[in-house]
Amino acid sequence: MKIRSLLIDLVDMLFITPRDFSWKMRWRMRHDRNPIFVELLDKYRVKQHAWNLGVQTAETFFVTDQPETIPFDTLPASCFLKANHGCRWNILHKDHEFYMYGDGKDFSDPRNVSKYILTREEVVHRCKTWLATTHSTRQWAYQHIKPLILVEEVLLQRGGGELKDYKFYTFYGNVKLVKIFSPTSRRHHEEILLDANWKPIQLSSRRDKNTLLIPPKPESYQEMLGIVQKLGENLDFVRVDLYDTTRGVILGEMTIYPLAGRFNSPTPDPNFNRWLGDQWILPEYSMNL
Repeated sequence: MKIRSLLIDLVDMLFITPRDFSWKMRWRMRHDRNPIFVELLDKYRVKQHAWNLGVQTAETFFVTDQPETIPFDTLPASCFLKANHGCRWNILHKDHEFYMYGDGKDFSDPRNVSKYILTREEVVHRCKTWLATTHSTRQWAYQHIKPLILVEEVLLQRGGGELKDYKFYTFYGNVKLVKIFSPTSRRHHEEILLDANWKPIQLSSRRDKNTLLIPPKPESYQEMLGIVQKLGENLDFVRVDLYDTTRGVILGEMTIYPLAGRFNSPTPDPNFNRWLGDQWILPEYSMNL
């Protein structure tokens, strides 16, 4: 991993790659040490941050750094067990069973879920492993989050159907890209790309064209944009993930390093990625680095 990181740094320093969105993300990962990043990436502490701004989050039933203390016998019929300091570290509790859930893509096909069943002992072991693991050393803020295990409610989509994840790419509160995912779309590696006006973003090459069926705009969409503006107005960039649920708009998470600066991201279209990078004004001190 260190060799890979050094190679990426060398490529960037030699200006082989364009200064697109992913280049700026890698710059942030190397240089920007804004302390607020730690709070926002922490899936537990960000709840208080959101609450202070009047934004709802998923209800937390239990928090611990000792997984053996999880109250297994009194857990809600449906809930998630998750780590606060990583990605895809999620276990689903449903109908008296535990499942390794990850990002949910394998659960859009019910024929497959039985192979992800965990025993209580495996749940405790998995949680202890997460607590002892740093999600990423390249992504600075993850190294400073106090690891915890949360037990959270399961959110339900307003109007029924699969829970949709609305991801807002936001620059000082201004939305320039919206990605929409569901467990099924993740399984099929599909993503819907929209602008802030709910218009499909047409990517430049034929192979990459955004041809998926655009879902109806949620009735709560303007509320979502208002929430995103509040959460992102003081940040040069943040991705804000929201859910439209049976009890209102809920913050999923705030992501400081989406896709970890992967080359040619966040879309397959280099032209769009370059344009999106142009929307990101790095902190003033970046000019001195």
